[in-house]
Amino acid sequence: MLDYVVIGLFAFLGGSARYWIGELIPKVGGFPLGTMIVNLIGCFIFSWIVKHILSDMDVSGRLVLGIGVGFCGALTTFSSFALDTMQLIQHGRLGLAAFYLLGSFIGGIAMTYLGEVIYHRGVRADG
Repeated sequence: MLDYVVIGLFAFLGGSARYWIGELIPKVGGFPLGTMIVNLIGCFIFSWIVKHILSDMDVSGRLVLGIGVGFCGALTTFSSFALDTMQLIQHGRLGLAAFYLLGSFIGGIAMTYLGEVIYHRGVRADG
């Protein structure tokens, strides 16, 4: 039961951060820049902090669950990504839609990779 409470609290924080970033970074010429940024940040946070930093530390599994599932899950959003892509297509902005799809996909993998690189450089520096 406590796992659900932890996930819920962190989801509140992640969802609030997502809303706040979306308000600060509105669509630019119809391009969903805010959604793209939160999704890329979420990939980085999950790779670097959740997968490596917290796993290396002696922290509660609930903290890992809260940040990974709760915060990152609420921060990033596939449904907004899909809706934004569809809206770009419906408005005939096929080039922007393609850029958004490729930028999100390649950028997400790149941010995940960046989290890995930063972690492994830190491990080599410590060891």
